[in-house]
Amino acid sequence: MSVRHCKRGALFAGASIAVAALLPSAPALAQDASPFRPERFDEDWSDVGDGDAPYGAQFKNMAVTDGVTLSVGGDARWRFSVLDAPRLGLAGVEDDEWLLQRLLLHADLRFNDNARIFVQLGAHDGIGREIPAATDDNSADVQQAFFDIYAHAFGGRLTLRTGRQELSLGPRFTTTRDSGNVRQRHDLVRLIYTHGPWRADLFGGNPVVDERGAFDDDADVGQDFYGARIERTLGATVLDVYAYELDRDTATLGGVTENDDRVSVGARLSGRKGALDFDSELMIQRGAFGADDIRALGGTIDIGWRFADAPLAPRVGGRFTYGSGDADLGDDTQGTFAPPFPNSQWFGQNGLASFSNTVETAALMALTPAEHVTVNLKLSSVWRSETADFAYAGNTALAGTSGGDDAFVGRAAAISLAWRPNDNVLINPYLSYVAVGDDLLSRGAHDVTYTHLSVTLRF
Repeated sequence: MSVRHCKRGALFAGASIAVAALLPSAPALAQDASPFRPERFDEDWSDVGDGDAPYGAQFKNMAVTDGVTLSVGGDARWRFSVLDAPRLGLAGVEDDEWLLQRLLLHADLRFNDNARIFVQLGAHDGIGREIPAATDDNSADVQQAFFDIYAHAFGGRLTLRTGRQELSLGPRFTTTRDSGNVRQRHDLVRLIYTHGPWRADLFGGNPVVDERGAFDDDADVGQDFYGARIERTLGATVLDVYAYELDRDTATLGGVTENDDRVSVGARLSGRKGALDFDSELMIQRGAFGADDIRALGGTIDIGWRFADAPLAPRVGGRFTYGSGDADLGDDTQGTFAPPFPNSQWFGQNGLASFSNTVETAALMALTPAEHVTVNLKLSSVWRSETADFAYAGNTALAGTSGGDDAFVGRAAAISLAWRPNDNVLINPYLSYVAVGDDLLSRGAHDVTYTHLSVTLRF
């Protein structure tokens, strides 16, 4: 059977799951009340009542034997995208369209409050993309497989987690990269301590290489990732402080490939006070990029105000994002900010921006025209923080964009809709337009239109 026929078979199987999930089920729960979580191993179904349970609750906390329970769940996502100028038209491809499919199935076996085994299998297909991403394709493989041991110590709860696992340490700089098809995972040893409003994480291991064959993914011995994070909850406010180190045998910045040993130290303060919500973070980076010293920094400030009693309950906000660039590509200092595992959707779902060498200002608005429907609008402007450095799309430096006197990259407008007809289904259409600046137009760049339709299912 050909690869194309195999992929069509996988799509047919996925579509069958979609039909089942869209059948009538319980009404959507409020998002905060939903037992579903982005990291499925964080879910707690113990307090979900029969009357308001979403589809899938019947497969959770099933008794295996005395003190042993099994929970089973799954995820499916399809996203069809159209982009008329990949990498701002500087990649030699006029337009691109593609379909991404992600299928995940997990089992969570718990032994009282003493231990558990969590296993998640995944199959990923990227179909039709002219410039494929490294995370588009991965045949059936182990997405996660870890073992937890629990203990009570120092007045709190201690968890020792070993094995393959996803690691989400905030919404921006160290994430699962959910916007890609294959989520980021690591082969790690992780120690988690919780006590009242305190939480501490200590971890070390290797990111996983996404090979395209079946059950052939392995730890990347060319990368080491370890660190520590402390979190303190203060009412409706949360403070995180952390230090991470990511050592890579090969990394490319500004078209140069070198060994990159990078330490990231930072803090995040987020929360809400009445109608006001805020989220700010600062990360400072030191280390060595080849023979160069790393001196980089990045940060964000995101503030919004919710008018809960107004029509459409709007949230109006503003955002400032900064990532340093390299002021002199020929000296012995590397100044380009490169967070460990960044969320590229922070700037938009078109993948055309990066935290590296970036200054972005944005006006944001969220509207609620109907129950379980949210519309998000964003208007933004982007500059290079250093004109000597490149403009970046993801972790790719765009050829021909360094130098010159004009730092302006362009302006963008985006609109997206999130509709959750029930707690198992999310439908997300998205549209954005980027008008690049005159300097980049003179270098061969083009204005860009991007759109996608994403359907996500879970049980």
